[in-house]
Amino acid sequence: MTAAPERPARLRQLWGSAPAGQPHASDTTRWDAIATALLRRVHAVLIRMVRSGPEAAQAWDVVVDSCSVRAKRGGALTGPNPTDRGKLGTKYHVVVSTDGLPLATLPSAANVHDTRLFPDLLRLAMVVCASIARLYGDAGYDSADNRWLCLREGIQPIIRKIGEPHGSGLGKVRCIVEHACVWLLANKRLDRRHDKLGIIVDALLTAACIFVVAARLVEF
Repeated sequence: MTAAPERPARLRQLWGSAPAGQPHASDTTRWDAIATALLRRVHAVLIRMVRSGPEAAQAWDVVVDSCSVRAKRGGALTGPNPTDRGKLGTKYHVVVSTDGLPLATLPSAANVHDTRLFPDLLRLAMVVCASIARLYGDAGYDSADNRWLCLREGIQPIIRKIGEPHGSGLGKVRCIVEHACVWLLANKRLDRRHDKLGIIVDALLTAACIFVVAARLVEF
């Protein structure tokens, strides 16, 4: 049998950077976390390649939404789905630019409210954008904290208020993120939620974003 290749010294340094006195996670968990971080860096680089040139410094308009899938095998990041008769499921939270580029994704249990993931989702999106001008969202993101967070970052929140009648035209923008969710779920491991580890699901989501952005680069 061939021995496994030794992992790079830089990764060993990162593993050893945990504060003294705190228990270290297993090597597998650390490797998965580092791999996910590297995938996010690749994703950010590809986004900047698509938006290179004069438009790179322009502010983006983005849309935030989520979609849910069943998790028949259980695992981490699963919970009763209120939109699927309480069956066990996982929710994928997505931020997409208005020209269809997936900018950030996060998984959660299906019963986690959208507002709870909004701050982390917005932070991830801002990493790959020069700046964000407007953020569109449905009533699931209507909260004073979310609006304040957007305004603090210089973002105009266009979020439908709870109880506000339909007809605002937001649906024309939301269809973009709905299409992006369909593209991400073309990865059957995400659509069918076979993997039980949450960190693997997170990595698969980021990889799916990379495939979508890479396809856009090929068009150029």
